[in-house]
Amino acid sequence: MIRKHSFRGVMAGFATSALALAVSAQAFAGTVTTDGADLVIKTKGGLEVATTDKEFSFKLGGKLQWDATNFDGLMAAGEKDRFDDTFNTFIRRGEISIEGVAYKDWGYGTRFTYDKGNTKFDRAFITYAGLGFADITVGKYGVDYGLENTTSSSWITGIERPFMYDFLNGDEDTEFGVNVMHTGDNYGLMAQVGNYATNTDGGDKGGDDNDEVFGYTLRANWAPYLNGTDVVHLGANYHSSRPDDNRARARSRLGIRSDADARLTFANVAEADKDNEWVLEAGAQFGSFRAQAEYFQRDISGKAANTDADIDGYYAQVSYMFGGARGYKAGAGKWDKPTDMKGTFELFARYESTNVDANAGAIPAQLNDKINGVVAANPNSDFTADAMVVGVNYFATPAVRMSLNYVDYEVDNVNTTAVAGGDNKNVDDGKAIIGRLQYVF
Repeated sequence: MIRKHSFRGVMAGFATSALALAVSAQAFAGTVTTDGADLVIKTKGGLEVATTDKEFSFKLGGKLQWDATNFDGLMAAGEKDRFDDTFNTFIRRGEISIEGVAYKDWGYGTRFTYDKGNTKFDRAFITYAGLGFADITVGKYGVDYGLENTTSSSWITGIERPFMYDFLNGDEDTEFGVNVMHTGDNYGLMAQVGNYATNTDGGDKGGDDNDEVFGYTLRANWAPYLNGTDVVHLGANYHSSRPDDNRARARSRLGIRSDADARLTFANVAEADKDNEWVLEAGAQFGSFRAQAEYFQRDISGKAANTDADIDGYYAQVSYMFGGARGYKAGAGKWDKPTDMKGTFELFARYESTNVDANAGAIPAQLNDKINGVVAANPNSDFTADAMVVGVNYFATPAVRMSLNYVDYEVDNVNTTAVAGGDNKNVDDGKAIIGRLQYVF
């Protein structure tokens, strides 16, 4: 199913206060009545008002994620002290959202979000569930694509998702799309056509005429074994970006967000005529132990000669939760919040690797988008980015989560000796310590 994120942000405090005043006023204003079925009001995990016949509902929720990052090495090339320790603090996400149901079969949702300096409405959709065999969603929404990407940012394992998702397009939110989702007790099937704000990761929404360019996405997920929270999960995804001579890029932050928000671009195809990708998912949880892995391939064909790029990669991770387990939503094929969040700890370790095989004509002259001097060591060789991530999550309450991650990364086939102020250092690796405080309701 389309991810329906709970409504996030600071305005929830106002709404809750208004509700409290309204409830208090009952003592002086008399009995509150409705023009329909009785109401059920819930304040645990956000503010939700619903009729007992389930014909109508309204839910207000929010999220705040505050990050602190200390990093060095290659991803700090553009800092004032080149490659040296850098400490940044920032709001990673702030969200407020509204979702609900009207006339039983019609769902709706909208979300206002702050994401590392960008403030916008990134959700505005309507879902129709009256067909029985499938739900149809129309509008601006986040698509289910890949196991860790489908999982809400509130409940992903690491502070950041595996950086393989930086190299993919299918996980991007739609600017406008139509999504059809069929779910069973232990499986889900999804098909979508959508237009994206920056088609093919940085291109224009339109093609070489006045029409917008639409991409196509498919996903299938299946849990062949499902017993409570014990589960074996399998999934497959396919996405065609339909670039229509727009730009296609392969770039990544390597899991490190910062004030500068630097990214490395390994391939930049100015005019792409084909951009297809697929992702395979596998995961399992038994008791408190959980393991998962994903593998992807993306093929970009340039219109000009010698401008193709092939990208492939994977990650594998294991985790153990003391005193609980992850919830699992079988129809949507995704992990959910832990079953116990009252002082629960989770430890995890993840290894990830991505290889970029780009023709010389697709490799940009400068790889770092914040500073010149980071270049390909050999334009005829592949780029390989590897990282080891270990971390701990502490779920203090259902609303409060604290996380600490350590990232050790390395990139093959880069040269930084030409970076101004870099003391002619050739740096191809680095480390980061990242902390997060999260509040959701």
